[in-house]
Amino acid sequence: MRNGIIVMFGLLVGACFFCACEEEDLSTATMVHGTGIVNGQLEEGFPSAVSLGGDFNGPQSMCTGNLITPRVIISAAHCGDGIPIGIILAAGVAFFGSDINDPDNTIGFDDHIVHPEYEELVSEPGGYLGQYDLSIFVLKEDATVEPTWFRRNEITDDDLGAELKSVGFGITSGGGDGSGIKRSATIVLDEYDDNFLLSNVSTNPDGANICSGDSGGPQFFFTDDHWIQGAVHSWGDVDCLIESGSTRVDIATEWILDQIEDVHGTRDVCEINGWYDNGVCDPFCDEPDPDCGEIPGDDAGASDAGTADAGSISPPDNGCGCSTSSGPSPMSAVFFVLFFASFLIRGRKRS
Repeated sequence: MRNGIIVMFGLLVGACFFCACEEEDLSTATMVHGTGIVNGQLEEGFPSAVSLGGDFNGPQSMCTGNLITPRVIISAAHCGDGIPIGIILAAGVAFFGSDINDPDNTIGFDDHIVHPEYEELVSEPGGYLGQYDLSIFVLKEDATVEPTWFRRNEITDDDLGAELKSVGFGITSGGGDGSGIKRSATIVLDEYDDNFLLSNVSTNPDGANICSGDSGGPQFFFTDDHWIQGAVHSWGDVDCLIESGSTRVDIATEWILDQIEDVHGTRDVCEINGWYDNGVCDPFCDEPDPDCGEIPGDDAGASDAGTADAGSISPPDNGCGCSTSSGPSPMSAVFFVLFFASFLIRGRKRS
């Protein structure tokens, strides 16, 4: 389906979103005007989904990420790749809450680790969508919001047609505004490959899609009364009207657990997050959760977390929140120029 891909880049100040689309007849696409983040909704939930950016003469949102332990955020590799680690640690923050202009909390970073097999998108005719677009941001201190589980079992054909929830802090259309506010969308899983979960706008309720600044944000499955992160937003067409791809987290389970162990001294996410014997059954833990009791015939365990069929979620009003700047940037702060310089360079590479 992506043969002969022409990769196009849409650059917004403070955004690190890259876009790819097929050579298609764009006259068949329906333009969206004034409806909020590409047919989505404002999102007050999903406290684990955070904006990644900094405060440069006002809060600026660069990308989105998701908390999987009190100190570990998973995001996209292209969100920070190429920026000197010293600048990320000195100037970067995670904004918790639904609006970066009125955050519940902000926490800085202790480290940023890019997946060792990451290859960036190549922006040219016949281009390449890249691989392993995953990175970890380590917080300076524990966050107080509830983390979410990440999927460990492999994506299969049984997952096709599932309605996923995408969450982000980005713009409301390909034209580019509305960033810095959390929004969500229902996205249908149409295809998958070795790296990406793929969704066509034509099959999404209300034509929803992720857009610029959603980069790094979570895409959730729903199963056993739990939201489980299955992917990280990676790319979409430049006008947010055709298709999107999100990097599967199941392809990097061991690497993610390695980073968690480096931070917490254990790979047992349920122990780290306090999910054992907390009054809620968490069937995906490494060890049996006393809250679950004995479930006859249940052999799912941690390895089967994340499977959801298409009818298991009631589709909400969909939305895709991208994380770009909260308004026109003065570009006068030195840290702002340094922090976002690499994204401007990367954008030109893909033009």
